[in-house]
Amino acid sequence: MIGASLARLGAEPLLTGHGRFVADVRAEGMLEAAVLRSRHAHARIVRLDTRRARALPGVQAILTADDVPAGAIIPNRVPVPEGTPRYLQPAIARGVVRYVGEPVALVVADTRYIAEDALELIEVEYAPLPVLASVEAALAPGAPRLFPGTDSNNVAVIGMRVGDADTALAGATIVLRERFTHPRQTAAALETRGLLAVPPPASGGELHLIGSTKCIHINRGILAPIFGLPPGALRLTEVDVGGGFGVRGELYPEDILVPLAALASGRPVRWIEDRRENLMSANHARETVYELEMGFDGDGTIRGVRAVIRADIGAYVRTAALVPAEFGAALLPGPYRMPDYACDLWSVVTNKTPVGTLRSPGRPECNFARERLLDTAAARLGLDPAMIRRRNLVRADEMPWDCGTVSFGVRTVYDSGDFPALFERLLERLDYAGARAEQRAVRARGVRQGIGLAMYVEKTGLGPFETARVEARPDGRFRVDTGASSMGPGLETALAQILASALGLPADRFEVRHPDTAAIESGVGTYGSRGTVTAGNAAQMAADKLVEDARGRAATLLGVPAGEVTYAAGACAARGRRVSLAELAAAGPLAAGASFSVPKLTYAGCGVAVVVEVDEATGAVRVRRVVVGADVGRAVNPALIEAQLAGGAAFGIGNALLESLEYDAEGQLLTGTLLDYALPLFTDVPLIEAFYQEIPAHTNPLGLRGVGECGNPGLGAAIANAVCDALRDLDVRVTALPVTPARVRAAIEAATRAPAARG
Repeated sequence: MIGASLARLGAEPLLTGHGRFVADVRAEGMLEAAVLRSRHAHARIVRLDTRRARALPGVQAILTADDVPAGAIIPNRVPVPEGTPRYLQPAIARGVVRYVGEPVALVVADTRYIAEDALELIEVEYAPLPVLASVEAALAPGAPRLFPGTDSNNVAVIGMRVGDADTALAGATIVLRERFTHPRQTAAALETRGLLAVPPPASGGELHLIGSTKCIHINRGILAPIFGLPPGALRLTEVDVGGGFGVRGELYPEDILVPLAALASGRPVRWIEDRRENLMSANHARETVYELEMGFDGDGTIRGVRAVIRADIGAYVRTAALVPAEFGAALLPGPYRMPDYACDLWSVVTNKTPVGTLRSPGRPECNFARERLLDTAAARLGLDPAMIRRRNLVRADEMPWDCGTVSFGVRTVYDSGDFPALFERLLERLDYAGARAEQRAVRARGVRQGIGLAMYVEKTGLGPFETARVEARPDGRFRVDTGASSMGPGLETALAQILASALGLPADRFEVRHPDTAAIESGVGTYGSRGTVTAGNAAQMAADKLVEDARGRAATLLGVPAGEVTYAAGACAARGRRVSLAELAAAGPLAAGASFSVPKLTYAGCGVAVVVEVDEATGAVRVRRVVVGADVGRAVNPALIEAQLAGGAAFGIGNALLESLEYDAEGQLLTGTLLDYALPLFTDVPLIEAFYQEIPAHTNPLGLRGVGECGNPGLGAAIANAVCDALRDLDVRVTALPVTPARVRAAIEAATRAPAARG
């Protein structure tokens, strides 16, 4: 069953409009919540008067800072440098607001309409403070500190040193230096955030939060102490999720305020985020500047690399705010031999929405900078862009490969893989020689066509563990629970196929349920392309335990030694007699659980090639072809893998060509609607050609690698390279994303002016 392209299980309700998302969930006596958000990027709250709002008929409760425990602070869920807690976000603004959209009050009313009306009746007097709307402003001499008790707006400097970059650069034939800028972006998932909090009855019971996702067990451990509850008295349940992409499911202020409102009112309270709130208040990501130097020998071999990275992390260190840039710094070497590397990473607070993880956190940024300089070096040295990559890719016989970098205490070690073979297959699928011939032919007709390449490595299968539980039912079916969340990629199907292979049964016998802390006691969640790798191995272990338990029970039932009992295709047999798992389950509960501990991270080699056309007069870029591939270790479901890669590539096209969250100097968001924050249309995305390589990972028994984040993080680099390739006779430089028509025209004009200035 592993390796079969089965149709996705559980897809019919979603396709027919019968999915159950958080906005579809109702509870008896339910109230609706709305959030009053700061309209200032930085200000003191002088006065907050809710009396008129409380008097509005239908308003049931209003929470302000006075009603929220002082300890209601959003913590980090990953290790952080010393001093970071000074920059954490309270669940509600306490005396000072630091970004537009920060919660100031929560209104609970009979309907959302009444709640929204009540927001307009709350009177807030603000005393504006200086706004730091950029890293440059936050680091400028004399800049005010955003947080008391700190000596800098730079949360931390994280250094990485591998070999001796200074000596290597000094001995290089050429050294290239460039400044690369990646824009601020967000997930803009189809479904916005939401939560329904159901308080315990007066007789006692559990506080039930419906609509949580991503890492519900981690969030339960954080939330329970805030609410003064033991973990067992707090239940989190996931329902259908309309896209996560790293943004949905992190812990936000509303995840604290809405349950507090339910506890205070004694009634269920639901909050559904609108799109403007989503763009303004859900995690942003990716706004980073790379100042990068790369030294090369005359044949294109990388000698040394030095980087300074400055990340704009917004107003607070919220949950995983430091993760993206640190992952990017650790994976800047990518799939290449880079024995001498030095990097300093700055994470700077500004008066913008806090950042967090977004599909492949940190990697689109580092891939863009590195792959652009590789193409620049190829041009300077007279090499084909494919040749310079061939010269530097880590070979299969060099595995395991230790990059020498460390992120969050873990060394970056590629356990296995064949990057050169993957690259050659990428070129073959593109028909690289044919594409170059076509480029020359259409150029003769005045069409500027460009080819762009990018190779990169994805971090997958993150730890520390994951759980699964399999229960046999008397009807011959199986109920499967896991701590991993299902946010759209098809985890249910992958786990069902793994269990089908383990137990020798059809995959449609397995019902994989959304995670619920009431159904499985512990778990980690879904992020970092970990779901199939970690939950899949846990499911395999649980199936093995189930079989052993069944063999023991069957031996007793059949009156034979356990060693004589064999198992195959859902039944145990001995001495010509058999008993099915269904029969054993009818006689008494038959279930097994397991936890898979992650010994090492799993890395996946990836590559993408694109063909674009550029209109020199307007700067418009049209993507004509995309070929994307990844090493998946072992393909559980090829169709799902190809769909993930294609979907990721579409995501990456939007990041590369369109998406940018823009602020003015006063910290006001200028792209607060989907009219301003542009997303790709289907006409922007060509038919994407996806393929995969299978080199089993050595880090887990099933040999799996994650694939959820393999499709998108190379598109910015590849598209920028293709645009420069199309305009190479003009020596155009693309050093910032997105590659908009205005940016392309500006680059053309700058390149045109440069020869005249030199003359």
